[in-house]
Amino acid sequence: MKDILVLAYAISPSKGSEYAVAWNYVTAMSRYHRLTVLYGTSGEHMGDTSKMERYIREHPMPNVTFVAVAPNRTAERLNALNKRGICVYSFYLAYRQWHKSVYRAARELVRKKHFDLVHYVTPIGYREPGYLWRLDLPYVWGPIGGTCNPSFRLLGAVSTFPGLCKLLFRTVTNVLQLYFGRRIRLALRRADVLITATTEDRDNIRRVHRIDSIWLPENGVAGAVVPPAANKFATDTLHFIWIGRIDNNKALIVLLKALQLVDTESPVVVHVVGDGPLKPRMERYAERHGVGHLIRWHGKVPRTEVFDLLRRSHLHIISSLSEANTTGIFEAMSCGVPTMSLDHCGMHDVICDRCGIRIPIRSYAQVVRDMGAQMQRLIRNSQLLKTLSEGVLECIPAFRWENRIELLNELYDKAIENYERSRK
Repeated sequence: MKDILVLAYAISPSKGSEYAVAWNYVTAMSRYHRLTVLYGTSGEHMGDTSKMERYIREHPMPNVTFVAVAPNRTAERLNALNKRGICVYSFYLAYRQWHKSVYRAARELVRKKHFDLVHYVTPIGYREPGYLWRLDLPYVWGPIGGTCNPSFRLLGAVSTFPGLCKLLFRTVTNVLQLYFGRRIRLALRRADVLITATTEDRDNIRRVHRIDSIWLPENGVAGAVVPPAANKFATDTLHFIWIGRIDNNKALIVLLKALQLVDTESPVVVHVVGDGPLKPRMERYAERHGVGHLIRWHGKVPRTEVFDLLRRSHLHIISSLSEANTTGIFEAMSCGVPTMSLDHCGMHDVICDRCGIRIPIRSYAQVVRDMGAQMQRLIRNSQLLKTLSEGVLECIPAFRWENRIELLNELYDKAIENYERSRK
């Protein structure tokens, strides 16, 4: 059993996305190691830790010590514009300041207690490496991702001009940071073990920085798998589900356009789960274009309700312009639900022909056509969905958390070995 200092900015037992990545890691690895977890939020904004603190008091976890790192005054001021929705980019300046506080807290912990290694778990994006790599300890970073950029063939899916500007700015910034980010380069080289979230991320970092890494998806199938009921596919109405923040990057518009190519009298219901700045616009668009009656707008719902909706659904759909193998794929898998996604950003690492559908990207119009055609094909022959669901259950073992635990333990030993070798 090792003593591990863990950095996980966002963590929560009741939220999805990167919160769930960190939570699943902690709950799984605490069975094998003693973890000290530095975190910054369990809510919507930096410093929102009250829910997590209350949960810890009510549900203490063996072998886990949680340390909430509050943002300093500079970070709070920088993040104020983001919290008010005025300038989201102020968060990144605040986030860097928060990492400085983390480094100070970590140095104090290391002074008082022995740690075998440091593991920077989340967020997944590589763009902010923090400062824990400066500690004189074996260092594991990842899984990291975010090196892949949206295809310019999909720019038509961006619904607003400010959204287009944001996408282009983020893409250019991402390229510059990957090639020229000094702290990123230093952190990558310092890592005794580097883990990448997709094979594309692995290849990009190797190409740009000539550094090898281990591919490991950011999450896996955790907890019990609930196979579909025997009569689930013997139904006149199919249920599709889309989950996420309704913004330009998630590109719900792709699904709405594809639905227009489906027989509008088809017995299908599309559950849209989530909220966001474009929700009113998307609702209006759906009504104007004759597909509003097919959609159930659920808004933001508790995670337990998300799983209830997943278990009722026959197909999980991802339309994001740049998103890797998200937590949602594994949550759908745990319910025996196949995923249809655009074929980019590492989706092929998890979604194969047995357990899902990947839409190739040759043009925006082609993506819309192909997504519509695939949905129509499944509606006409629901047995195809039953076959895909059976394929999901066959693919699950490769992504169980139990397998991740074994690999992570091996990587921890390797990190310590690499660290000791570098010090000789």
